[in-house]
Amino acid sequence: MSNIDLGNSIELSVSGTLTAKEYKKFSSFHTSRWILWITISTYIVFFPWLIYILYKPGDIFNFGDMAAVLLISSTVSVCIAVMIFLYAKVIIRVKATREYKSDQLIKNELIYTFSDTGIHQKRGRSINDIDWNEIAAIKEHHSMFLIYVSRNKAMIIPKRFFESDEEIKQFKKMINKNVTSEKNKIT
Repeated sequence: MSNIDLGNSIELSVSGTLTAKEYKKFSSFHTSRWILWITISTYIVFFPWLIYILYKPGDIFNFGDMAAVLLISSTVSVCIAVMIFLYAKVIIRVKATREYKSDQLIKNELIYTFSDTGIHQKRGRSINDIDWNEIAAIKEHHSMFLIYVSRNKAMIIPKRFFESDEEIKQFKKMINKNVTSEKNKIT
């Protein structure tokens, strides 16, 4: 939108309206670790459980029988984990779609102004000012920046809000200058 030089301090403004597709991507990014953890946990639980069911203590197994039990247990566990993974992905997409449709505020134009003092966010008649030290984390994905103000609440800033690659570079420079490295995941 605009780039204002105030002496040594640069102020960068960007604006746009968040789409349903972008909100679904945010939900996917935000929940990816949770889904991965659920998927791996499913495998870890089902694999030994299936071995226990298929292997009867006291039976004498040769190598071929034990290999078959391990192969069956592993295959079934992977299938169950993949089904859980796909189910979780679908649920996240459906939930994000419903949330986007029901939230009228999210469909308003967002105006972000970044400066050395922090972030000024305007959406409709709502105005928020966030200091850089209040930021919990900043992450960059191929199509958007996520500025977390808490563990589960983020400002979603699609890269299309920026008018040029130069503005994105200035934004990253401002982030690197004002946000500590342990909170900053910008590449």
